[in-house]
Amino acid sequence: MNQERLNRKVIDEVQKIVWPRPLKLFTAGPVACFPEVLEVMKLQMFSHRSKEYRELHKDTVERLAKFVEADEGVVILFPSSGTGVMEASVRNFVSLGGSVLTTIIGEFGSRYREVVESNGRRAITLEKDAGEPVFPEELDEALRKHPEVEAVTITYNETSTGVLNPLKELAEVAKKHGKLVFVDAVSAMGA
Repeated sequence: MNQERLNRKVIDEVQKIVWPRPLKLFTAGPVACFPEVLEVMKLQMFSHRSKEYRELHKDTVERLAKFVEADEGVVILFPSSGTGVMEASVRNFVSLGGSVLTTIIGEFGSRYREVVESNGRRAITLEKDAGEPVFPEELDEALRKHPEVEAVTITYNETSTGVLNPLKELAEVAKKHGKLVFVDAVSAMGA
């Protein structure tokens, strides 16, 4: 059996397992891939130092910036999970031993707190009951009580409960206090 036929057979078998019927999964992931995506994934990769990669990267960043309406600032791509991005934000923008106000409305806010603490920073928490968002006046009060805070973490959408934080209003409060804002938007970006 030649390699192409073997590849086709493997793909067909994987599709029977992974894609037995149309799925509608309302989760952040992992999710099943369309057969067309699986086909493209078997193509040979090119080096991250190549001209082709630089062109692909530039195009992707430009499209993503338009998609998320990032008129200001910089779009940075991370080849990691959401936790990897959390760690990068803490390690690169908060001084060692510095304080971060972590807003917690569920599991992912708790995860950000763990990341803050495991990276040598102090987590100050504003925690709400499951199913409740953080309100701007609560964030304002917490920041007045803790002026030493360098950054605020906000989970835009808590996947487990479906609660959306009022992101724009919370970001305005943090900006008023001169704080950086780290947003976990994994399950909400583009929604």
